[in-house]
Amino acid sequence: MSADLSNAKDRDAVLNVVKTVHPDAKPGAQTNYAAQINQFVNTMEVGDLVVSPFKTLGTIGIGEITGPYQRLPDGHPARPVKWLATDIPRDVFMQDLLYSFGAIMTVCEIQRNDALKRVIAVAQTRKDPGDGAAPILPGKPNASNTGNQSAEAQTINLEQVARAQIERRISSVFTGHKFTNLIAAILTAQGYKVRVSPPGPDAGIDIVAGRGALGFDEPRLVVQVKSGDITADQPTLQSLLGCVQDTHANQGLLVSWSGFKPTVLKRTNDLYFRVRFWGRDDIMNALFSVYEELPEEIRAELPLQRIWTLVPENEEGGTA
Repeated sequence: MSADLSNAKDRDAVLNVVKTVHPDAKPGAQTNYAAQINQFVNTMEVGDLVVSPFKTLGTIGIGEITGPYQRLPDGHPARPVKWLATDIPRDVFMQDLLYSFGAIMTVCEIQRNDALKRVIAVAQTRKDPGDGAAPILPGKPNASNTGNQSAEAQTINLEQVARAQIERRISSVFTGHKFTNLIAAILTAQGYKVRVSPPGPDAGIDIVAGRGALGFDEPRLVVQVKSGDITADQPTLQSLLGCVQDTHANQGLLVSWSGFKPTVLKRTNDLYFRVRFWGRDDIMNALFSVYEELPEEIRAELPLQRIWTLVPENEEGGTA
């Protein structure tokens, strides 16, 4: 959304702008866009808390709105935010809030189950105290009340909820060396011959992998794996780069379930032809792509079933 929204003071005014910017979108999609943008531009107030996933880090951030809507030089809408925490694992939140965070609406207000106090508690203590109530799943949107969007009024995003459940399973079952074995199994299913270092000190090399019958063919990889709540840092990256050179490998693969420090992420471009970074989303995508080829014992501990679901009509036009 690159139009100036400074004079769009309510949902109807925002909808008029949306229709101008996205004239070919379906009416339901236009209404959906307008409801979210109106929340972002007009409904949010200074001091409100925001909860946002960071895909590159595999974590959830909690921040406080510190100023009004502004249009960035590139045209995108923005609200200034003071981040209270940016490295909270999704597993910290109990399932009822994860259901709410999984609402299809990208921008919506979470009210159920004492959500505000619990989000504040997570920001302060890294623990979700819960509210003692049974989770209530989001219901179907009320078409007559689209101007006051909240998570309670949204269709649940089944894919996001299912993905969160799978992540929680991986976090609890595949820890330490078992997580390394999971990554090795994914690489094997992708066509690599792999060797996994035994448990204990590994001198920075958790897995070596190569193509061909004996694993001698290129690309030849050195893999460093971080599980649990360990965030990969600059020393970890430097250790991997050293191992790539020492072993005469072609590239390195740095795998971190809980993401990467900013000092690591800022090197993504200059190391593009030397190192790949697999965060949580990359791991999940790789897992899904080869799940049927994984060993039976892994599939027994991580039993998944493919399902199909209908895309809601107002989502078929994409996102704003």
